Amino acid sequence: MKKSMMLFASITLAGTVLVACGNNSENAANTEKNSQQEEAANSQSSEENAEMSIDESATAKQVEAYKAITDELNKMKENQDVDWDLVESTYTSDLKSAVNEIDNEFDQFITTGIQAGKSEELDENVARQMIDKGTQSYFYQKQKSLQQAVIDAKDADKSDEAMLHFNEIKLLAEDVFVPTAEKRDSYYELEGESSIVENINSGLAAQEEALSSEEGMEDFAVAKQITDKSIYRSYYLASNSYAEKIEEAVTSGDTEEVQIMQTEALGFYQAIKGSLAGGDEEAAAKLSELFDLSNDPASIKADEVSNLFVKAFVGKIKGYHEEVAEMAEEGKITEAKEDAMEANVFLKAIEMPVNDAIGQEKADVLYADAKNWYEAIADGNAEEANKLSEQILSELQSVVE
Repeated sequence: MKKSMMLFASITLAGTVLVACGNNSENAANTEKNSQQEEAANSQSSEENAEMSIDESATAKQVEAYKAITDELNKMKENQDVDWDLVESTYTSDLKSAVNEIDNEFDQFITTGIQAGKSEELDENVARQMIDKGTQSYFYQKQKSLQQAVIDAKDADKSDEAMLHFNEIKLLAEDVFVPTAEKRDSYYELEGESSIVENINSGLAAQEEALSSEEGMEDFAVAKQITDKSIYRSYYLASNSYAEKIEEAVTSGDTEEVQIMQTEALGFYQAIKGSLAGGDEEAAAKLSELFDLSNDPASIKADEVSNLFVKAFVGKIKGYHEEVAEMAEEGKITEAKEDAMEANVFLKAIEMPVNDAIGQEKADVLYADAKNWYEAIADGNAEEANKLSEQILSELQSVVE
């Protein structure tokens, strides 16, 4: 099922030709929570933060702990004994508290993996994936809270502190997100504008440029979604690809590693399942059920998983279109632009199944309509935007039917 994704029509914003999105709706439920968690996780004063180097930051120490844990766990690949006490003590001392502050479900997932590995209740490779992917899910949510911390610091005229938090984001991207995205790019043969790695790096570059500008925080808030949602797409495609691999393995009778792959699918899904439930709760719940380790992996079918993901994404896109229309009517153009961008980047995420469902010719029209819809919103042309929105949602309905 590997195939190249068709290039999505570029959207120009503040001199950056990228597919971007805003933060209002996607993060509305999490912004206050994440801001509070970030404040608790970063107890240093502003003065201390300003003087702190990136190597001394909490994020850097957590990444080093993650590397130490994965290095130890990877010994099993060479048939060497794993020091599970070292894994447990490193996680407990350097990560557990911070993980719990973000989401205690992540901690439960990781801790279960550690205990199951120590007791040999699970295959050690299954336990390894629970720990690895559970920690990656934490880092994704940590990145989101750091993004807000950058904005908060900049708003408080604490530029050094803002840059420190941004450098923490860059560190996570380099050491955690990009290596994962490279695997998705390779599997789905994604290049150019379709490359997840290129979009992560382009988003970071646009954010850094905006952060250096005197009046660039509105652009920063938009550009951060390029970074954030590219990572999001990486996790979605990771889960989706493992569903494909599981079905292939079951069909061929090569089932030795299906539970390991199921664990990887579940681990990556952990990071985005709450967000997807906002698009289609039933579809998101079904994906959780399929990936759950108590479920028979033979019941995982690639087409069903792909369709469930598409339903959830389309549900989110519809929600953004409704909100954009309301904002446009109220004259809230800045907010409307951000939500319109959000909708379009989620459309980009499901390019492959959309192209398969309606064909490239209709897909080209759909993407052009999405680009023009955003531009109509940006220009304050509510009538044109509403017309295009109806066309987009009608076409998307045909994708999920």
